[in-house]
Amino acid sequence: MTTRRGGKAGLPADIRKALVLGASRSGIAAAQALADLDVEVTLSDKRGQESLPGIETALGRGARLVDEVSLEARWPEPDLVVKSPGVPAEHPAVARAKGAGVPVWSELELAYALLPNPFDAITGTNGKTTTTALLGHLFEVAGRPVRVLGNIGVAVTSVAGESAPDEELVVEVSSFQLEDTHLFKPAVGIFLNLTPDHLDRHGTMERYLECKANLFANQGAGDVAVLNLADPAVAGLGATLAAKVDGPRVAYFSTQWEEGAAKPQAVPPHDSATPDSWIANGWLVIDREPLLPVSDILLPGLHNLENCLAAATAAAARGVPRDALAEGLRTFRGVPHRLEQAGIVRGVTYVNDSKATNVDATLTALNAYRERTFLILGGRDKASDYRPVARACAPGCKTVYLIGEATPLIADAFAEVAASGEVDRLPEVVAVGTLERAVDEAFRAAEPGDTVLLAPACASFDQYKNFEERGEHFKELVRRLSKEGD
Repeated sequence: MTTRRGGKAGLPADIRKALVLGASRSGIAAAQALADLDVEVTLSDKRGQESLPGIETALGRGARLVDEVSLEARWPEPDLVVKSPGVPAEHPAVARAKGAGVPVWSELELAYALLPNPFDAITGTNGKTTTTALLGHLFEVAGRPVRVLGNIGVAVTSVAGESAPDEELVVEVSSFQLEDTHLFKPAVGIFLNLTPDHLDRHGTMERYLECKANLFANQGAGDVAVLNLADPAVAGLGATLAAKVDGPRVAYFSTQWEEGAAKPQAVPPHDSATPDSWIANGWLVIDREPLLPVSDILLPGLHNLENCLAAATAAAARGVPRDALAEGLRTFRGVPHRLEQAGIVRGVTYVNDSKATNVDATLTALNAYRERTFLILGGRDKASDYRPVARACAPGCKTVYLIGEATPLIADAFAEVAASGEVDRLPEVVAVGTLERAVDEAFRAAEPGDTVLLAPACASFDQYKNFEERGEHFKELVRRLSKEGD
C-alpha cells in the first residue's frame, strides 16, 4: 500500500523531487507547499529572481530557482511536475515530462491532494470572480467557516497546513487550472457560461470547453453540478452528467425561464429540462421557492442576476439556510474591477471593469451602460473578434478610445463594421495608446450624466502585470481628476 502525505488524495510517498513551472503567485505557493513536505523542489521561470515578487519565501523553504532555458541541459529528473496556469500545455518541459511518464499536475490538483476540505469550484468565461466572492459571502453570513481562493487572488495551495478541515474552500478556477486535473472532485461545481476566450492558447472552442468540463469529470453521488440552462454549451453537459451511473445531481439555473412555461427559453437538447432557480415576477426563485425581490439586489445588470442564482443554488446545496441566502444576496456589493464605480467627477461616472478581458465581458458591460458612454478598449489581443463590440457601441457610445497592442486590430474591426453598412452610425474611434491619455481625453469630452467605462476586451499584459494593476491605475487616474476638480 502506497503511503501518502497530505489531504484526501494525498501526495504519494515516492514523490521526492518536483519541478514547478512558473514562479508567479500559484507557482510560488505550490513550491512552498511541496517543500514543507520535504520534497526537493526546483522552481523554474523565464524571468530572473529580481522580477519575481515573493520568491524569497519559497527559496527560504528550500526551493531552488533555475532559469527556464537551463532545464533542457540540466533536467532535474522530477517525480512530479506542477504547472502554473500561465504555462501552456505545449511547453517543452511539459512535453518532456509526459514523454517520460512523469505526472503533470495543475496547482489546483496539488491543492486537492493536500487539503482535506470540501471544494466549491466556480468556472465559466465571465462572472467567475463575482460568483466566487458572493458564494464566500453567503457562507460567511451563515456563520460557516470559509476561505475564498484561486483566480480571485489567493493561490489555493497557500493554505495547505493552515486551513481547518471543516472550512469550505470556495475556489475560482480557470480553464488553465483545469487543464491538468486528474482526481480533483469538488463537492459543488458551478459552470456559468462559455463564450470565445483564450483561443490564442486553446486553439478551438471544443478544446476550451473540454478543459472547463474537467470540473465535473470526477464528481459522483453526493456532489452537485450547477449549470446555466440558458447557455447551450453549458447546458449540453447536463444530460451527460445526469446519465452517469452514480453521477452528481444536476441543478440548473436560468434567467430565461418563465414560471409556468412548458420549457425554458433555451436551445435543444435541453428543451425538456427545467431550472431549479430562476427569475419570476420580479423575484429570485431558489430551489423552486421564491427567496427575495430582484430589487433587493445591489449588483447592476442581468448577468449579475445569473451570478446570484448560481451562487445561491450552490450555497443551498451545501446546506446554507434560506434566511442566510436572502441576507447574503441583499448585502453583497460586488468585487473590485468588475463594473466597479471608480468615482463621479463633475457629474461624470467612471466605471472600472478592468476584469473585462474578453469580448463577451465587454458586451456585458456595455449592456449595463448602454447610453452616453465613453468606452476604453484595448490591451493584448487574445485572438478575439472585436466586431460585436463595434456593433454594441453603435447605439449609445459617444467615443471609443483605444490603448495597447490590440489597437490596430480593434480599429480594423470598427472600420469593417462601418463599411458593411449594417449599423446607422458608429462612435468616433481614437487611438490614444495609454490608459492615462484615454482618461484625460474622456475627461475633456464628457458632460454631466455621461459614463467613462474601462472595459478593455483584452488582456493587460502588454502594459500591466495583470488586470488588477490596470484597474488600480484607472482608479488612481480618477482620484487625480477628482482632486483637480475640487
